[in-house]
Amino acid sequence: MKVSSVEKILLEFDPKAENLLRALRKISEAFCYISEKEARKVASYFNLTLTQVFETASFYDLINVKKQPPLVIKVCSGANCTIDGSQKIIREIENFFHIKEGDEFNPNVKLEVISCLGRCGEGPIMIVNGNVYTKMTTSGVDDILKSYA
Repeated sequence: MKVSSVEKILLEFDPKAENLLRALRKISEAFCYISEKEARKVASYFNLTLTQVFETASFYDLINVKKQPPLVIKVCSGANCTIDGSQKIIREIENFFHIKEGDEFNPNVKLEVISCLGRCGEGPIMIVNGNVYTKMTTSGVDDILKSYA
């Protein structure tokens, strides 16, 4: 997505509460996370408190409220993905990068386990820097990660 100003993004939405989530998601996609400065603009536009904006943003897995490393990998933990082997996918990623899920010690890569994406027939699902990969296998993980490493 092409980066534009927060103000320009906000003008795409009526300042009604039902549009807050869509606006936050679009801002997070454009800037990779929602900073306090951006959140203040959102709060002002929607006539909300800064706390309300961050409460909403931090609740959803696909909206970032912290600056992200250059490589962010997300794996779905929904029931179908778990049954289809998402835990094996997570272990393969951890071994590949020598990291653990949820750790924030590596400034270059982050692995997150996220809630169901609603694409249950396509699991396990892995998202790498916004690119969605479906029906993942452990051998497929290595091939994909090599292209990012």
